[in-house]
Amino acid sequence: MEITAASASAYQQAGLQQEVALAVAVKAKDNIELQGKMALQLLESAAMTAVDPSSPLGQNIDIMA
Repeated sequence: MEITAASASAYQQAGLQQEVALAVAVKAKDNIELQGKMALQLLESAAMTAVDPSSPLGQNIDIMA
């Protein structure tokens, strides 16, 4: 079996394409993980605090404009 320059070049090109595809996939995964962490942080920061049921807060609604 003889390896020509063209087949060696094609093999190197396929290897490079595979490396680039892997690098892009890793970056996409890292980006998704970061977005997930940021979404959790946003949800935690927006968490509602418990209101004391004995307080008058929220007991009356003003319906007159």
